[in-house]
Amino acid sequence: MEQRKRLGGNSGAGYYTSWEKSKDNGCIYCGSVATTREHIPSKAFLIEPYPENLATIPACFECNNGYSEDEKYLSCFLDVLRSQVYADYHQQEQTIVRLEKDEKLHKTLKEQIEKKDGKVYYNPDEERMLRILFKLARCHAGFEFDHINFDDVKAKIWYEFAFNISDEVMLGFNEIPEMDKAPEVGSRGVFVPFIAQNVKTGEVMALAFWNVVQDEQYRYQVYLNSEGQITVKLVIFEFLYCEVVFE
Repeated sequence: MEQRKRLGGNSGAGYYTSWEKSKDNGCIYCGSVATTREHIPSKAFLIEPYPENLATIPACFECNNGYSEDEKYLSCFLDVLRSQVYADYHQQEQTIVRLEKDEKLHKTLKEQIEKKDGKVYYNPDEERMLRILFKLARCHAGFEFDHINFDDVKAKIWYEFAFNISDEVMLGFNEIPEMDKAPEVGSRGVFVPFIAQNVKTGEVMALAFWNVVQDEQYRYQVYLNSEGQITVKLVIFEFLYCEVVFE
């Protein structure tokens, strides 16, 4: 199996994924010196009790706190929309509490999600949504593959809600992909995939299983696609499905 080569060499290995107070680490978002650790995914998408040993990645204070409002917005939007689409679903307690405390957000969601004559109409703030989806994908890619070059690459983002996804597309999205190229030596992605070998041909492949952070709340998958591009899939509340390809 071919090994993926780190862009720019190995000089930046660990800059975004290790955490040592004795040395500088880079903020996953802006690259400046990190002073905090960012949970990935944000607790905004999880419920209590939170998973133990939730993954973290270095971030500066400004960036760590700069996404909070948009994360709260996306979490509440998804939960409210889900409660309107599925009659037997009730909003999570954390959503109810957040909306009680944030009248502005409550009003915004009432304007963006409306049910008339049994049909649900929705109009999310796509700029805020894409900002968080890209942020989450960037963190997962950084954590799993210790990737150090986000600013010089383009990202292609696809997302859809569960009720709009056909069975065929859903099946393809949830499949376990095979990687014929391994991540960089030293990255977490080297150890996480399941490595399989064909006993007849000797061919080696890596299978990228889903990382379930919390059942029914959040899961993600990071792998190298057939073109060697880092690909991140994530599912929030089993309701929003997203794929980000770093080109």
